[in-house]
Amino acid sequence: MSTYCGRLTPIPLDRSVIGRRLLLPETLVLEVDKFLRSYGAGEPHEGVVYLAGVETPEQSVALLAIAPTATTTWGSFRTDLNANAAVVSTLATHGLSLIGQVHSHPGEWVDHSEGDDEGALVRFQGYWSLVVPVFARRGILPLTQTGIHIYGQGRFARLADAAVAARVRVIPQAVDLRQ
Repeated sequence: MSTYCGRLTPIPLDRSVIGRRLLLPETLVLEVDKFLRSYGAGEPHEGVVYLAGVETPEQSVALLAIAPTATTTWGSFRTDLNANAAVVSTLATHGLSLIGQVHSHPGEWVDHSEGDDEGALVRFQGYWSLVVPVFARRGILPLTQTGIHIYGQGRFARLADAAVAARVRVIPQAVDLRQ
């Protein structure tokens, strides 16, 4: 029996350059990187961060990174009911929606394991899940090294590089056009 790094079947690939978009402010990306690396108290552990933001019919805009209390190991993370309630409370306090999650993996593999599919805090049409390799030591960028998945049609699918380039954007904090 063949396995695909923790899966019995390969994860579906989304090659579409047209579809739901994800906007990530560059300052938020830096905070997510720091949060992911902070789990494990100095030991290499997976980390998890939830993305809160606003949604339109065409796109999700991340505005807030939330690092939940989680039990983490070299190869897994788990949040409990109290941690998830704190996430929901934070969302309500700021008037934002949960739009996705980011978690790290130990090695270079950035697909979802079957445990990642089943353990996602929520799964709804348009929910994003980013998998950052090597415990986020290199960070999320460039985006093509990160596994960017979207939930739709009852499953997670990973965006191919061309789809990532067309549908996921890191937005600068400010742009000065006075040149």
